[in-house]
Amino acid sequence: MRLKTYAMLLLALLLVGCQSQNTYSKLRDKEKKAISAYIDREGINVLDEMPTVWGEKDYYAVPNYDDFYIHVIDVDSTSGEIHTADIILMRYKKYGLGAYSDTIRYWNTDDGGSPISFQYGNPTDEFYCAGWSAAIEVMKYNGHCRIICPSKLGFTEDNSNVTPYGYELKFTKRPF
Repeated sequence: MRLKTYAMLLLALLLVGCQSQNTYSKLRDKEKKAISAYIDREGINVLDEMPTVWGEKDYYAVPNYDDFYIHVIDVDSTSGEIHTADIILMRYKKYGLGAYSDTIRYWNTDDGGSPISFQYGNPTDEFYCAGWSAAIEVMKYNGHCRIICPSKLGFTEDNSNVTPYGYELKFTKRPF
């Protein structure tokens, strides 16, 4: 009798546990809601076309990248266009999109330290981030921007955790 009671209890616990687990689809839905809530809370104006003049809260919804948005702060079109295999020097801030977000990582200051570097378009590079590459693809030149990056375009750990982040990026093509 006791064994039957334990078996029933174990079965009940397993059923409850399975029902409470999040599937990837549920996690993606929560991620989309988190991005949408961030956009609403920050008063972001989502644009379907790339503007020539950027308002402070304007973010462009980049086609072919679901839930990826960019706000261009500065572009140096005299720097020469960035191409696949160019080495990019990157300084960045990474922050959560929650109501009380904390900055996760800070860029090195302009007056000290070194930026990280990665090869643009090389997904096997240690510092490759598809969201960073998408920002460079949009901007084409050295620049400064902010992005809202869904997990599938983030670093591996972001993708695994289905966690979106915001980034502020300053990047330049390394001169030869």
